[in-house]
Amino acid sequence: MPRSDKQSEVIRLAARWFREGRRVDLGRLATASGIGRATLYRWFDGREQVVGEAIWLGIAQAIARVEAAEPVRDREAFLRSFTRLAHEVRDYPPLAGFAADEPEFALRVLQSGGSVVQARLIDWVEAWLTDIAVPRVDGARGIARTDLAYAIVRLAESFLWSDMIIGTAPQPDKAAALVELLLDGAAG
Repeated sequence: MPRSDKQSEVIRLAARWFREGRRVDLGRLATASGIGRATLYRWFDGREQVVGEAIWLGIAQAIARVEAAEPVRDREAFLRSFTRLAHEVRDYPPLAGFAADEPEFALRVLQSGGSVVQARLIDWVEAWLTDIAVPRVDGARGIARTDLAYAIVRLAESFLWSDMIIGTAPQPDKAAALVELLLDGAAG
């Protein structure tokens, strides 16, 4: 369902607060937006969704930047885009600060099954997989393109947010190398 102008305005304000390193408090957000808390909760499922939408605005801008550098949509362009996006996401100071300040909440916003961020990243990867026509997917061994996109995103999450999960440094290059191995296997 498309968002109203007012709903989009709320998300843009939340994104601005996020970029500034401010906590996105829904009561304050409602007040600053000139709406009631009840209206905000009618529009969004809660803070997790609002923060996810705010983060997604930044990731969508990063996707536009990395894709603009790729005039052709082929396997190599996907791998370059994926690697650059992994670095941009992990090196984005507001996101790193959020992950450090609220690690458990950040994991839910970024990686849970109902996550706005995860769902849209899966869609992004799946669109690339469709464009690059990975031959051994969609039918091979019962694996659909969506399954491969999900696996790629989950793998990336594990290496990008490893500091929050197991305490090791983020490894975007290792994530990209493993994604390349998955694509090699899918290509046969």
